[in-house]
Amino acid sequence: MSSAVVPSKHVDRTFAPGTGIRTLPPAEASIPSGSRKPTIAIISLGEMGSGIATLLRKYSYPIVTNLDGRSAKTRARVEGLGVEILPLPQIMEEASMFLSVVPPAEAHGLAKTVAKAYQDESNANPPGGKLTYVDLNAMSPELARRISKTITGAGMDFLDGALLGFPPKEFENNSWFLPAMLLAGPKPNTDSGPWTEELLTILNVRHVGDDYGGASGLKACFSGIAKGQAAVGIQAYTTAESLGVLPALREHMMEYLPSITPVIESSMFNAQRKAYRWIKEMDEIEETFAKEGAGT
Repeated sequence: MSSAVVPSKHVDRTFAPGTGIRTLPPAEASIPSGSRKPTIAIISLGEMGSGIATLLRKYSYPIVTNLDGRSAKTRARVEGLGVEILPLPQIMEEASMFLSVVPPAEAHGLAKTVAKAYQDESNANPPGGKLTYVDLNAMSPELARRISKTITGAGMDFLDGALLGFPPKEFENNSWFLPAMLLAGPKPNTDSGPWTEELLTILNVRHVGDDYGGASGLKACFSGIAKGQAAVGIQAYTTAESLGVLPALREHMMEYLPSITPVIESSMFNAQRKAYRWIKEMDEIEETFAKEGAGT
């Protein structure tokens, strides 16, 4: 995309000012007295996973991950986050919650690997409590339901999840940008298991339905609008540029659509570094619309 499409000094306007910014309780007040917080496994620690790990570490949650087959560079970066690197069988013993944050094409494969490890470990030495598996990947409701069968069939609890927004980021005075963590399935119960009111708050959890597929479907609908807008915008702007009328198009956009033009252009700019990750997600959006949409 030509540099003429968006000014070189880019200001992200994907969301309205202040969206997603929340003030959290002081982390110091979160340190438990005499009790250890639940251990949370996160795979993988890319941009989003690392942001979640940083947030949880701030509030004294032990975070573990597995790096089998990953590079020394990745290992060094993960160690810098204060995340403990463990073999998968040991994670099955120690973790109370497992967050899957991988590209959608890898989601079911990871679930199958974890299910086998959990069953093997349970047969040898039953874990102290049931592992809660939260799938936070961008996928269709149908894929979420298939993964739920893999996970519950192995004896774990499952939650269909999704993330709306950018990775967690800390600002001043205990304020953070927090993506919304959408969950569907059994509502998190703070009376037992890994969930606490604090964990629900700092993860910005929003329960959206009792049926698996609800969170994934909501994410697909939201992303279909947001990413579809970026795709149409890129096509329109590059076509206008080839016709030599891009400056005029932008002028008219700002005249007739002043409130949404900065949002469209921001999404186009951000797509340049994210588009390769969106391919499978767009496939999942297509499957969602085809199988879950009205009239199907």
